[in-house]
Order: sequence, then C-alpha cells, then structure tokens
Amino acid sequence: MPSYLLDTCAWLDYHLRPEILGGKTQSVIRSQKFFHLSSISLMEVSRKNAADDLELSMPLDEWMRMATVPDLFHLLDITVPIAIDAYSLPGDFHKDPADRLIVATARVHQLIIITSDEKILQYPHVRSLKSR
Repeated sequence: MPSYLLDTCAWLDYHLRPEILGGKTQSVIRSQKFFHLSSISLMEVSRKNAADDLELSMPLDEWMRMATVPDLFHLLDITVPIAIDAYSLPGDFHKDPADRLIVATARVHQLIIITSDEKILQYPHVRSLKSR
C-alpha cells in the first residue's frame, strides 16, 4: 500500500477545511492508518499564524499538539539526504525552500505528496495526488 506525505496546505485543509478535499483524497484518508508530515510544515504554520494569515480556534501550541498526534501523523525531520536533495532536484523546480524540502522528503522516503500546489503536481520527479 502506498504511503502519503501531506504538504502544509493539505495538512491545514485536513484539520480546518476537510470539506474542500477532493473525493480521491478523502478516499485515501479513509484508507490510511497514518500520514507523513515534513517538519518544515510546522514552521510554515507557525509563520502563517504569526503573520495573522491563519485563523485557529485555539492557541498555536494547543493546535500543534492536536494536529500532530503521533498515531495519525509521522513527523519526518530534515535529514542530510533531504537537505542535499532539496537543492539538487532534477529538472526545473521553483525556488521556494519549503516546497523543495517537502518534495525532497517525499523523494527520499518514496512517498506520494498530497497537495493542491500546481507546481508540485506538475513536477515529474515526485509522485503526487491533487488534494482538492
């Protein structure tokens, strides 16, 4: 059975707006015991929260504990192979460091990225599934 990595937006949608997830993504969610999450997503959510670009129903530290329950989310740290791959991705990929780390994490761990990001969805060197 394939394993999946939620990118930051898919992770937020999963928790805050599950109704906008597409039928295929909802089917995958029902079939999986857990999902992988890149540690860079924690920083992205913290940044969005600090910039008031994200409305959470509870303080950030409580939301993070709820949204990273180990039984459902396996947090993947940025390792040396991931850091190297992020800046040696084959082909043409944009410069956003978080997206590079998410793609590299999926490649190193052989995961399918669930995302709504068209740049990732169109990148031929990683497997992806459209989240919405």
